[in-house]
Amino acid sequence: MGFKKLKYNTGEGLVKLKIEDASGARIENWTIMMGDLGKLSRLLCKKYGIDYNTGEKGKDLDWAM
Repeated sequence: MGFKKLKYNTGEGLVKLKIEDASGARIENWTIMMGDLGKLSRLLCKKYGIDYNTGEKGKDLDWAM
């Protein structure tokens, strides 16, 4: 899974995403091209156990809450 290189002044927007935990500590940062937003959302849903179609967390991760 590859993402496009960041290109400024091309007319395509950039997306900057900052993921933090409940205490406000940074977990990860992402900067991608707007065209790669779908790929990134599927990747993060799989990584964090979120059902992509409904937005609900998987049942096997209920113990982590």
